[in-house]
Amino acid sequence: MGRGSTDLDNREYDQWLAENKKEKELLERKKARRNANKGMVGWHFGLGEKPVFTKDREEYKRALEERGLGIHDEHDFYR
Repeated sequence: MGRGSTDLDNREYDQWLAENKKEKELLERKKARRNANKGMVGWHFGLGEKPVFTKDREEYKRALEERGLGIHDEHDFYR
């Protein structure tokens, strides 16, 4: 049987880690998820029910607009 997805958005893998007492990797994944929200490229958690992956600034802004969100003090964000 092949190995499933270990991407940060796979909560089933997190559950497997917890069930198999892999606390170190589970903590590393939680830390990576927390740090993923910094910047515009990469995974974004907390924008909705499912995480969102964006490749550039335009895609990030489009994802925010789709959810009725925006960047607080956007003019200062890019300095």
